[in-house]
Amino acid sequence: MKLLGEYPVSIDNKGRLRLPTALLRQLGEPTGEEGGYEFVVNRGFEGTLWLYPKAVWEVFSDRVNRLNRFNERNRKLIRFFYSGATALTTDSADRILLPKMLMDYAGLTDEAILVSIRNYIEIWSPERYTAMLSQGTDDITDLANDVLGGGEEGVGAEDLFLP
Repeated sequence: MKLLGEYPVSIDNKGRLRLPTALLRQLGEPTGEEGGYEFVVNRGFEGTLWLYPKAVWEVFSDRVNRLNRFNERNRKLIRFFYSGATALTTDSADRILLPKMLMDYAGLTDEAILVSIRNYIEIWSPERYTAMLSQGTDDITDLANDVLGGGEEGVGAEDLFLP
């Protein structure tokens, strides 16, 4: 699954947001018993929420479940990963209901930005998203060079653009 796109959405006073049709089309056919799309939402990094299609959640949670819970670092990750995790299914209007506890964590009120990241969706408050984007391109340029370009040498950068 390779989800793409950035989508501003409204959140109603009950905490429901409608998932854009363009995003739902990328998920294929609904898998829920009553014809809805199935997801799991949980806390993400940088004060976001992460929305996983159910099949993606199952694969990722299987990996987390294999961690040794007797290791303190692993326990911290396991707790964070499952903290607030909630199963969701879209209703007939393609809406999901976000738990208030998670909305508070992410600073969400009446608007959100949905950002597709490969096989999951980040849910950002507009303010936090704007702040993240305004961190400056110099930092991103350095990061891209270090992570993707092989550091100062730039070794391996050409591999990124090969089919």
